[in-house]
Amino acid sequence: MQMNLQTDFSTQDIHVAAYLLALDRPFRGLSGQPGHRTFTFANVAPEDVQGFYAGVKVDARKLLGALRDLKGLLAQGDRR
Repeated sequence: MQMNLQTDFSTQDIHVAAYLLALDRPFRGLSGQPGHRTFTFANVAPEDVQGFYAGVKVDARKLLGALRDLKGLLAQGDRR
């Protein structure tokens, strides 16, 4: 029996973050200084992150929309 433990997960990789958003993982926030931002998500299983690196497919529209939204958050934070 394999347990699917979910926990908070943080990454500085915008592509991993967009993938997690496309999987509908709850976005907790963005932190850090410009150039060193960290994206934090809730309820992320290790298999979710492994899926990104293994090339598990997600809906392309959701992925591109998530990437656009995250880039917008980065740009908004850098203007403050």
